[in-house]
Amino acid sequence: MAPVFLGIDLGTSGMRLVALSEAGEIVGKSERSWDPPETNPGRWLRTLKALLGHLKAQLGDRYAIVALSACSTSGTVLPVDGRGMPLDQAWLYSDRRGQAQAQRLGIPASWGLSRWLWWAEAHPDQYRESYLAHPADFLLSQLGGRQRVTDHTHALKSGFDLETYTWPREWLSQQGLDPKRFPEVVAPGTVLGTVRPEWELGSEVLIAAGITDGCAGQLAAGATRLGQVSTSLGTTLIFKANSPDPVQTPSIYSHLHPDRTGWWPGAASFCGGGVLPHFFPGGDFAALDQQAEAYLPTGLVSYPLCRPGERFPILDSEFAGFLPQAEVGSLRFYAALLEGVAMVERLGLETLAAHGIPVQEPLLTTGGGCKSPLWLRLRASILARPLAVVRHPEPAVGAAILAASAYWCCSVQQAADRLVQVERLIQPDSEWVKAYAEIYSEFRSRLFSNF
Repeated sequence: MAPVFLGIDLGTSGMRLVALSEAGEIVGKSERSWDPPETNPGRWLRTLKALLGHLKAQLGDRYAIVALSACSTSGTVLPVDGRGMPLDQAWLYSDRRGQAQAQRLGIPASWGLSRWLWWAEAHPDQYRESYLAHPADFLLSQLGGRQRVTDHTHALKSGFDLETYTWPREWLSQQGLDPKRFPEVVAPGTVLGTVRPEWELGSEVLIAAGITDGCAGQLAAGATRLGQVSTSLGTTLIFKANSPDPVQTPSIYSHLHPDRTGWWPGAASFCGGGVLPHFFPGGDFAALDQQAEAYLPTGLVSYPLCRPGERFPILDSEFAGFLPQAEVGSLRFYAALLEGVAMVERLGLETLAAHGIPVQEPLLTTGGGCKSPLWLRLRASILARPLAVVRHPEPAVGAAILAASAYWCCSVQQAADRLVQVERLIQPDSEWVKAYAEIYSEFRSRLFSNF
């Protein structure tokens, strides 16, 4: 049987399993959605068991799972006892508990550390018998991995100091937190053990330490080397990059590379594909693309936002953007929205470069926006650089790459080099590049006249 690597993505809206071959092909997948988000760890395990049964039936006698890993949402934590069993529901990154503690600590309310301090203060007796865990840690330990271990991407928002690679024990104690209640931290992909027989996955299936879903997505997109940058154009626009040094600003924060060879700065804009259904609810976007192409370049400038507030490439909670001077709902207006998102994408890349983050060609790109051939060509022309569309950019694939690195006894970087596939390369339109250089200059003038 051919070996395959299992990636488990435990998200807020569901769980997804992917089996990845040694050629980087998805040969099996199984998923289940939740609405509202599922926070019951027991249900996670039951879902995992059911999805594994479905996946094994797909793989049949052709493939054998040889290693697995998992990713989960950054900032979500749960308390477990000494045997790794949950003592409460998981607390999502969006959970309002811990807001007062976050203000006292001077950290974002989305950090898991704020809810861990809330737990210590609100339930001191249970706290003294509990240990902090992240969803991926919990799943991997229940599969057979070592107890009370996490990876350094999940640990960041639980208070781990990535630069010294230690928990700040003295500071934690000053906040009333017991450093012994925090897990050991290892690099993503570190072997944690083998799967227990009761999971019926076969003998000697390796368990590799996990990673956050955002970092798993960056890994699956192939943006793992210095100079490689990926953007994900979904509802919003997300930037993931590589840097020799950590970059921390109000808009940018850095994860440590899984191999600890550099840093992964990232940022996100509220601008993105969400503006299309916002201004064209129920629209047939493939048809709109066809009709709007005749209006390109429009000569208009816009910074489209669905509501006031922006976080990157500018940071202003009251900035409402600006819309093109054309009739709202017209095809020209639609075309200008496509252009506006690409203008913001270009400004984001320039902002990363201004912070010393190298940006080389091609730009790796993922997300629902890549389904539009017109938007890809338009973006490449406004960015004046080729776009590389990645074939399997989902977080579960990133987790599978970690499993492969454990099985192959190689770096995560080497595993990504072998497994990530570029589906197609989009070149800029030379005529559009020239026209959009002038329009982009107007975009910058209009934007920065507001600041």
